[in-house]
Amino acid sequence: MSRVLELTLALGAGLLLAFSNRGIADQPLSKDKLANKYRELVGTLVSPNKMPITRNASGGSVKFPAGYDVRAQNRIKAARQVLHDNFDEALPFLIDAIDDDHYCMTIDWAEGDAYYNYSVGRVCRDVIASKLEVYRNEIKFMGPQHWHRYDYGPITKEWWRARTGRSLAELQVEAIDWAIEQRKAEPKDKVREDRLNEIADLQKLRNEIAKSGKPAKPSGMLPMVTSDR
Repeated sequence: MSRVLELTLALGAGLLLAFSNRGIADQPLSKDKLANKYRELVGTLVSPNKMPITRNASGGSVKFPAGYDVRAQNRIKAARQVLHDNFDEALPFLIDAIDDDHYCMTIDWAEGDAYYNYSVGRVCRDVIASKLEVYRNEIKFMGPQHWHRYDYGPITKEWWRARTGRSLAELQVEAIDWAIEQRKAEPKDKVREDRLNEIADLQKLRNEIAKSGKPAKPSGMLPMVTSDR
């Protein structure tokens, strides 16, 4: 292992220890120092590993290269969780990395049917989606294409610049409004009977968040895999 890589992993492990042993909000740090720690934590999402080979045709498979460092990947997974758990403070730094194309982790998208190599930017987007796409539990999906119709598309650096300072609850309300419009745009003749109440359910969720000012429980993040499947 190169000295640079050793230092990088040591930095990541130290940051995770500092962030996990005490609540981030309790850290006696200035605004600038706290921002630097978040930048460093996002930086630890860059994997030292080479990407595995993934195939997704009739079925999914993934083969990892020899020497794939699982411990390094587990630190990356832990860093992702810290960023997720401290989302309000981490969001600007997740947005900053949204275009980072360095390899981060390999995910299981469909419970064993599809595997993909995700970049740092895609993982940051997945963390954001977990917090904003709370509307998914109110929609019955009919396959991958239908699922991706509801990927919250507006997330960009420009999107965030126009929303800096908004609370998570406010961002969730906006995302649900977007999903309601997507749902209304679906052809009526293709909506099954068991989906007829979806718009009303989405509106109810939206109103509950708006009235209470409290964000809804996030959806899960995509699971990481580190062994051949």
